[in-house]
Amino acid sequence: MIRVAFLGSHDLGVACLDRLVDHDEVSVEVVVTYAADADTWWDASVRERARELDLDCPVLPLDREREVLDHEVDYLLSVYHTNVLGPEFLEHPEELPLNLHQAELPRYRGSNVFSHAIVNAREDDYWWYGTTLHVMAEDVDAGDVVDRNFVPITEEDTSRSLYERTTEASIELFEEALPLLVNREVDAHRTPQSEFDGPRYFYSKDSLDGEKEIPPERLADERVEDEVYDKIRALDFPPHEPAYTRVGGRKVHLTSGRYDDE
Repeated sequence: MIRVAFLGSHDLGVACLDRLVDHDEVSVEVVVTYAADADTWWDASVRERARELDLDCPVLPLDREREVLDHEVDYLLSVYHTNVLGPEFLEHPEELPLNLHQAELPRYRGSNVFSHAIVNAREDDYWWYGTTLHVMAEDVDAGDVVDRNFVPITEEDTSRSLYERTTEASIELFEEALPLLVNREVDAHRTPQSEFDGPRYFYSKDSLDGEKEIPPERLADERVEDEVYDKIRALDFPPHEPAYTRVGGRKVHLTSGRYDDE
């Protein structure tokens, strides 16, 4: 039996929690997620799912995450946990702290990676997008890789469609990796990021700030047609505001979906 502290959110967090609870050799000792009144854009709630599962463990809001340290655990598992965890947390589990990062490591560290991968795909001629289970380190997304899974990036993808497809790939990856946790074999499957080839990018949470407005003259410039097309797709992630231009003082959204114009 392994003991797990689960820190997570999003639909992917719910899916991973379900698989932990369904396994006979896993005991979820504590859950940390968003508060019940949190305003989030995604559908599923880890807090609500924990209630439905009638978990016999504390379900804590983000501002009480330090209480995780009161629980003896073998693994600390992060799935879309919003806070960066310091050394005290990383050293706490008897086995390892793990994170399921919805991007290919070491290629893409940080945030907003679905968008940046679409923008970069044409110039890099790299039409794949990954998801990674890795050991957490003090530097964000810098720990050893345990395993990865991949999906293709298509010329029709938006950042939202790529996110949805990657979520399914992430669930598959977690299902395949779970026996490693249960058998305490994760340590034998670690690969330092220094052993991987290819370019490396890091994007901060504000990396898309100021990027959404596209001037009309740029939209009409055939020389940057592909670049603009890729940027529009990269910024198309409902319910967030997509790329836009201004015509006659009116904001016009540029998207394959439907939004309310301002």
